[in-house]
Amino acid sequence: MSRRNDPLESLLGPLEQDVMDVIWRLGEATVRDVHEDLAATRKIAYTTVMTTMTRLAAKGMLLRDTAGLAHRYGAAVSRDAYLRGALGRVLSWALDRYPEPAASYLAEVVDDVDHPTLDELRAAVTRRREAEG
Repeated sequence: MSRRNDPLESLLGPLEQDVMDVIWRLGEATVRDVHEDLAATRKIAYTTVMTTMTRLAAKGMLLRDTAGLAHRYGAAVSRDAYLRGALGRVLSWALDRYPEPAASYLAEVVDDVDHPTLDELRAAVTRRREAEG
């Protein structure tokens, strides 16, 4: 399998995730805004944040507004949409490539799921079984 087809490659790295968390929280921000937020809890170079945000824009995760003196960035995708997409790609890949261990793992973690979510899962299983005939 080529790395391009590996859904794990599409997941954000730790710094990318931290930058996106700041953007999702603030709505929009400059590199300086994000740097100041991250630098409050760790040592990080301004240029590292700038490079990371440029890469996130290239990946389609951030939108860049170049109208002003300082570029402003906003999320191109919501946190929920990103998480749903990333989880969907990883789970689909795992269930396709390794169906037994993936399904077994999902069955184990269902123990921690609340009743409304379990009801949704049951309904989805029922729909799937009915569609298969």
